[in-house]
Amino acid sequence: MLKHLCILIAMLVSVAAAAAEAQAEASPAETQFAARVHERFPGTQTAVIAPAFPGFHYVDKDGEVLFIRDDLSVLISGNVIDLTTNRSMLIDIKARNPRRVDVSKLNVADAIHFGHGSKRLYVFSDPDCPYCRSLQPEIDKLHDVEVFLFPFPLTGLHPGAKDVASSIWCQPDRAAAWDDYVVRHISPKPTAACASPIDRNVALASAIGLRATPTIVLPNGVVIEGGEMADRLQAQVAEASR
Repeated sequence: MLKHLCILIAMLVSVAAAAAEAQAEASPAETQFAARVHERFPGTQTAVIAPAFPGFHYVDKDGEVLFIRDDLSVLISGNVIDLTTNRSMLIDIKARNPRRVDVSKLNVADAIHFGHGSKRLYVFSDPDCPYCRSLQPEIDKLHDVEVFLFPFPLTGLHPGAKDVASSIWCQPDRAAAWDDYVVRHISPKPTAACASPIDRNVALASAIGLRATPTIVLPNGVVIEGGEMADRLQAQVAEASR
């Protein structure tokens, strides 16, 4: 009951401008508050902690956002709406603190290559994921971008996806075979089994905290979960490549 009441109160409180942005340099009070949070929740050592709305701070840990009352007596897990703007505070917070991964950890030898260009884009995709099927034609429209697509079957949702991904990997033209299956619904031709990186890709995704498909990683490491239209994706790649 208390939790629901606090959520309702939070939704009704207008957000002060000073609380809407993370401070570039934390004040002594903010540093002290962060230390209290770290002591209470040791897993927040690398999280972004900043004022959210009156009486509450937000804690953003790898894209998971929680709201904690300043006296550490209440924690809110869920969406909070600013009724003065009718916007989700979660969306604004995530936009200010985009999740990133270290692209040097992405072994492009384990990816299917699409296109050529001076810019790079990394995609984790499941061949049987409907959202991945929608994203692929948009990827194919990009220009001056080399795309490294890591087959990442989510077998809990798509039990046959690993076999499909492995079969595509063993085709002479992996990019064409991926497009055939994902875009045109043409199954890969029977071929001799070969060593594939599928298990390594699954382990890599787990190690860097990727859980969904499709997941896009921009050249600067910013993570985008879900699909994008080609024009927006082209602009995001250009901005992230500067």
